[in-house]
Amino acid sequence: MEEGTIDNQVERGDEVRSRLPLSKRLGFWSNTFILWGLVLTVTSLLVGGLVGTQLAFKDAVIVIAMAGLFNSLVAILIGIIGARTGFTSAMIFRYSYGNKGVLLPNFIIAITTVIWFAVILNLTRDSFVSIIGVSSENSVLFYGITLLMAILFLLPAYKTMKWIAYVNYMAVPAIVFILIVTVWGALDAGGGLMAIIEKSPTATASSLIVFTAAAGGWLHANTVISDFTRFYKNGKQAAIGLFLTYGIMMVFQYIGATLGALATGEWNIFLIMDEFGLLEISFLAIFLGSWSTAMAAIYFGANMMSAPPMPKYKTEEKNRKLVLLISWCIALFFAWYGPDQIFNFFLQFLSWVLGPIAMTVIIDYWLFPEKRKIYENPEGNPDMVINPAAFLAWIVGFLVGYFSQEFFISLINGMVTTGIIYYAWMRLALNQGLTPETQLKKWFS
Repeated sequence: MEEGTIDNQVERGDEVRSRLPLSKRLGFWSNTFILWGLVLTVTSLLVGGLVGTQLAFKDAVIVIAMAGLFNSLVAILIGIIGARTGFTSAMIFRYSYGNKGVLLPNFIIAITTVIWFAVILNLTRDSFVSIIGVSSENSVLFYGITLLMAILFLLPAYKTMKWIAYVNYMAVPAIVFILIVTVWGALDAGGGLMAIIEKSPTATASSLIVFTAAAGGWLHANTVISDFTRFYKNGKQAAIGLFLTYGIMMVFQYIGATLGALATGEWNIFLIMDEFGLLEISFLAIFLGSWSTAMAAIYFGANMMSAPPMPKYKTEEKNRKLVLLISWCIALFFAWYGPDQIFNFFLQFLSWVLGPIAMTVIIDYWLFPEKRKIYENPEGNPDMVINPAAFLAWIVGFLVGYFSQEFFISLINGMVTTGIIYYAWMRLALNQGLTPETQLKKWFS
């Protein structure tokens, strides 16, 4: 009997279609290192570099602090849901978007996630081939290196969450080292902190627009952070771990990359290291950081499309691995296309699309106690097939965010609009003992 149970647990793996039992959860520091490995990466350094090339230093620090506060708040509100329920993000989204309606947000998040994988892969590959002197004209070697890196980025995610943790044990200290080197190199090249501040350029972009990119850079991970926080033993641990991650580590990383950008005029961390004459020495550390986030991205993407109502292939774990391989192949296609060439727009687009999704999930769980009971009840299941309130709020929120780029903060505009619409319709329906879905049926029957 016990052997059968063990075999069953192996077949279920990380349990992406069910609640993760306490027996499979990890310790506080193991989970927190995984989160640090997620944010301490080349993409955070790139975002920090973008901030540094578009704003004066004082404005950049304000924007970074605001982005850290915003990301901490969103991540904690969503991450606690994962720790309390044991569900992946895709499973949680069913409660606000419906059993079938969840397919669309899951698909969009999965696609944007594999694009992240492609961006990280391309930037890391380009740096490596530059170091060894290989050009894209040598197509066999160039794409051979790309494929080899892609396979290496895939392997830990193909295993289980514990293997992702193993890589992060190496990646986190390495990226912290890079941050120290970046700050030291920037201060040395720029003649000290005060000299960098005095020489910092005038703003070439609005602080509010840059905030959208800086906050949106991690809004994607925050929206699906339950895939990682479900491995914490409780919500308190998840909240502390997320604050240390987004409130401390991410802010420190953004500021370090901003200093590097101000000192060199480059936003790409690989080019910044090259300016300092440290690219070859620091490449291994940056590579480990790229590895840690790329494997997390492809893991997220696969989880989004492994959950119901997608059909299950054999066991839960075999299903997850099959979807992971499909997601990886799609990521290679995007890598060939080169999404890193539109990196800045991609960050803003993520905020407009994903901000409303995050807001619907937050409001659904935290502002409706009657719904929260369904989430946390081991026998609780979503009560709608498609939730029209969630889709209306999402669409209007996206449009408001996109078309209000010149007014205040487009990311916040879209999320607030989404929140107002979703809360109003849901509260109206719940007060009548109905759901928005049954309301529509009643109105049009």
